Amino acid sequence: MSGVGFGQQVQTAGPLQSAIAWSTSKVPIAMAIYDAGLASSQQQNLDAAITASDNAAAEGLWGALGGGERAAQLADDQLRVAGDLRTTVQPDVLRNGYTPFGQTVWSLADQARFTAGMACVPAGRSVLALMGQTISAQRWGIGSTGAGAQIKGGWGPGTQPGAGGGYLDRQMGVTSVAGVPIALTIASLPADGSHETGTSDLTAIARWAVAHIHASGLPRRPICS
Repeated sequence: MSGVGFGQQVQTAGPLQSAIAWSTSKVPIAMAIYDAGLASSQQQNLDAAITASDNAAAEGLWGALGGGERAAQLADDQLRVAGDLRTTVQPDVLRNGYTPFGQTVWSLADQARFTAGMACVPAGRSVLALMGQTISAQRWGIGSTGAGAQIKGGWGPGTQPGAGGGYLDRQMGVTSVAGVPIALTIASLPADGSHETGTSDLTAIARWAVAHIHASGLPRRPICS
């Protein structure tokens, strides 16, 4: 977790610190669409990819950016401008039936820095607005902490690029603690390997985090300079 804006200190907890991004990787792709001036022609795909995590819509955005290395580079550019200086989006399909970008390795700390910086970037603000409209069926985790939470989840079988396994569930978002916006990234690798347990875990984690975060001293508005 961190305060919102650039250069905020990220605090971490727990042993699960990094894994593949799954559908949270759709966020920098959507930002690249806005930055490229393609939002008008891709609005339906943007809405579906972010608010309902629709994979076909996200593939449409990926294709509109040129696909492969070109699309990955444009998404990387959005990661950099919002404050994540290390993550690189996976350009190639590593598992048949799964998106290339979903196999991106994304640490929770780097994702928190990126989430915190989104409010300082025009394309980021546009995507945050969509994240505030996530469908009710996906408003577990951070989405359970308040009606105004802006969230994007990701889930699937496996934690490492190209490999299967039990479900990993993760989520990124901005929520409020005592009126202070907080960037929060969370993940669960449930013992029973199920998506249902994973989402339940994320709700428990998010509620615990919000109950224990000391927001005093954190910025009430994004620090963008």
